[in-house]
Amino acid sequence: MSKFQEKRPRSFTEFVAFVEAIQKKCTKSLWYRGCSDSNYRLIPRLYRHRKRTQVNELTELEYQLMTRFRQRSIPFHNKSLENDWESLFFMQHYGVPTRLLDWTESPFIALYFAVMSSSPVYKKNRVTYKKSAAVWILDPVCWNRHALKHESYDQGILSTTDEQIKGYKPTARFTNMNDLPVALYGAHTSPRIVAQRGVFVIFGKNKSTMEKLFDLQNFPENCLTKVTLAKEVLPSIRRSILNHGITESVVFPDLEGLAKEIRRTFEFEV
Repeated sequence: MSKFQEKRPRSFTEFVAFVEAIQKKCTKSLWYRGCSDSNYRLIPRLYRHRKRTQVNELTELEYQLMTRFRQRSIPFHNKSLENDWESLFFMQHYGVPTRLLDWTESPFIALYFAVMSSSPVYKKNRVTYKKSAAVWILDPVCWNRHALKHESYDQGILSTTDEQIKGYKPTARFTNMNDLPVALYGAHTSPRIVAQRGVFVIFGKNKSTMEKLFDLQNFPENCLTKVTLAKEVLPSIRRSILNHGITESVVFPDLEGLAKEIRRTFEFEV
């Protein structure tokens, strides 16, 4: 049985060195996902519903959410949302539960979210954290080839026009949906997604987390890696992130991001 490897860097420099080391072993680009809690599972929000637990119920719920969002969002944007995929990515951007799980092509963006989304505790201008954070590293090409090996798939990251993705399409019949999640390029529906180098994994009929599937389905080694950031090292990594210019207005290129950065710069966090 496969088991994903786990690394525990003690500094920003060690994190970068590890990313470079694992990238050298991979011929394609890697994807990253930052989590403010190292115990957070790799599973989309739709599949976290407390009452609806069967996948056929959840796919019906996704259709209901999409219908409601299309009906009620009209006054707030100028997009047609006639395309189901475009609607799904747009919903995901605004936090409506979907089968999508957000990833990024940038290790620094993932590190930003892992650290800056953590809840700090301020004591006499000293920052501490109650929980460790994590950055997950995914080889999307390796993952897709294994997830779709029953179709003899030997290509790379999927797009919404590929034949292999039809079974994952929003509003598709449950019986036609594939089992395992796959890596997918999505529509860049906002400047934030562009700035954050946003990419996605879309889930199928199997509701297990990606880390559990990695073990149960015997995915290849190095296909999925966990980088745990101990709570004790988060303050120093946070300083390094900001000192390297990975700040709020870079990750969120709008007035809200600028306002967050100004509040932090002038010490309104403490």
